[in-house]
Amino acid sequence: MQVIINNQSYNFEENSSLQSAIAELQMEDTSGIAVAVNEQIIPKSEWNKINLNDEDKIIIIGAVAGG
Repeated sequence: MQVIINNQSYNFEENSSLQSAIAELQMEDTSGIAVAVNEQIIPKSEWNKINLNDEDKIIIIGAVAGG
């Protein structure tokens, strides 16, 4: 299935969880990021419960410290 992550197309196996998709992106440190699937923010505690569908749109945003 094809999923769009931050405006780039990725292919994952059918019924992949959000957690497994993020793991496949090889993001070593997932602390301080926010994830939305189809414009709905998903808490990190729910990532393994969300199954992705073909053409889902995911946005991953990293927190930036500033002052």
